[in-house]
Amino acid sequence: MSSGHNSAREAKRKKILEEAIKEFVAKGFTGANINKIAENSGIGKGTIYLYFKSKEDLYVEALNQSNKLWMEKAREIIDSNPDPYEALKEMLKVDIIVSVRRKELAQLWINSFFADNKRFSETAAAVFEEYVKLIQDLVKECIKKGIFREVDPRTAAYVLLGLNELLIAFYEPLFKSKASLDNITGTIQDMIFTGLEKK
Repeated sequence: MSSGHNSAREAKRKKILEEAIKEFVAKGFTGANINKIAENSGIGKGTIYLYFKSKEDLYVEALNQSNKLWMEKAREIIDSNPDPYEALKEMLKVDIIVSVRRKELAQLWINSFFADNKRFSETAAAVFEEYVKLIQDLVKECIKKGIFREVDPRTAAYVLLGLNELLIAFYEPLFKSKASLDNITGTIQDMIFTGLEKK
């Protein structure tokens, strides 16, 4: 099989996933229409099953694809920044920016996390744990270097990501008209890392 054929197939698969994410977010797993996904992807209605075995497999792959964007960006930041504190701040900032700009990906993950379908919720939890582990390791490095006081790294990772999720959820209705993402993110990080107490 030629490389040209492979790249065309991969491009089509990527397009299917993009359209699937939109459909699943808009209508949920049950309400999503495979034929609509195929139509929006520019392929025949039955052709989608040449790429994915079932609607459920398509959903799980769409969820994994949504995670790929965050993980790639996170690893780029960590690999290019030897300072764990700066890497952590940048990672949290990028997490917010990507989530707000690609909110359909964040929404798919949230929907999946609380889904009745065990496969979906377990996949979402595994996706989250992979990301938490990166944050946790950075917190550990900050503790080791004396940047942070002794805290439980896992709990700290959950707290940091939890605050991020709140900002992501409320940015458009509460903050968008008042400040840019960069300004809001900087203010939040200042409160988190330097505290509210007057020195």
